[in-house]
Amino acid sequence: MTDTEASSTKAGSRNAGIREVARQAGVSIATVSRVFNNAEVVNSETRERIVALASSLGYEPSALGRNLVRGRSYLIGLIVPNVSFPLYGAMIHGIEDVLGRHGMSVLLASSHDAAATEVRAAQNILRHAVDGGIVINSIVGDALPTQRQLGWVHVTPEPAGLPCRVELDNEEGGRLAALELLRTGRQHFAYVGAKGRESADRERGFALTLRKMGFDYRRFEGDYSEESGMRASAELLAGPLDGVFAAGDLMAAGVLRALHARGIKIPDQVAVVGFDDAAIAPLLYPRLTSIRQPAYAMGASAAELSLNLMSGRHNAPIIFPPELVARESTGPPQASF
Repeated sequence: MTDTEASSTKAGSRNAGIREVARQAGVSIATVSRVFNNAEVVNSETRERIVALASSLGYEPSALGRNLVRGRSYLIGLIVPNVSFPLYGAMIHGIEDVLGRHGMSVLLASSHDAAATEVRAAQNILRHAVDGGIVINSIVGDALPTQRQLGWVHVTPEPAGLPCRVELDNEEGGRLAALELLRTGRQHFAYVGAKGRESADRERGFALTLRKMGFDYRRFEGDYSEESGMRASAELLAGPLDGVFAAGDLMAAGVLRALHARGIKIPDQVAVVGFDDAAIAPLLYPRLTSIRQPAYAMGASAAELSLNLMSGRHNAPIIFPPELVARESTGPPQASF
């Protein structure tokens, strides 16, 4: 070794590898590997000498290598429809907090609400030998690719009845929305929904509650966007209207915007209820009454289910109750019913 090479090594070169540690310690590469995997077969004097030498050389063992030896990656694959959607962001936060406490990380992919993209995302995740998987709003359900003993935990999946899942009681949320509009004396109702099981369940609860009280409603199918809420309002205002339930807060925001543009007073003339209680709800004018979905808690529960699956424990589905958050868009009662 030249003087320059020796100086570089002694200075703690970041490039020092396991071979250099073994050479300077006068031991085999296997012995160094055993030391950093906490093997008891290496005596304490040798172990301490190797650890001190490795530190002086700037050598750090590969976490990936250790994990591969142990048959673990300490990664959980996570597929979401859209990482920019606030509700999913809160779910991801809950998932990361729980997994972080167990020394695990998330490998994230987006499905963009497309079955083919969701399948490809799952296949890519599986190539990283993840220890488990979580998918939010799955379209393909139990047809999602898997391998070994890995099981997917589903959060609010499109297919009904999947065994390992976390979801909201959406039908109860629709019931709460109807009761809030009835509470304020509304008589001419509309529902702004979207495709999929979540919206269908919310509409079912809304419809059943209204019809028990002798009321019907009109409906418009949007796509959870603000623009579709605005389009819905233009159509629904062609007839009598004083109470609107939108299946998502962005659609409700579009309804509010369209009503404002037509000079309609909220809630005096029309009351509006949204769904999810997203961050936008209390920022709208008037502040939006919404059905709260406990997104953080749902994400945390999904992470716990995934950890349980890794340990061979299977849990029953977890169904969260929704909560009405009343604000100025529905206002005080107008009449008893």
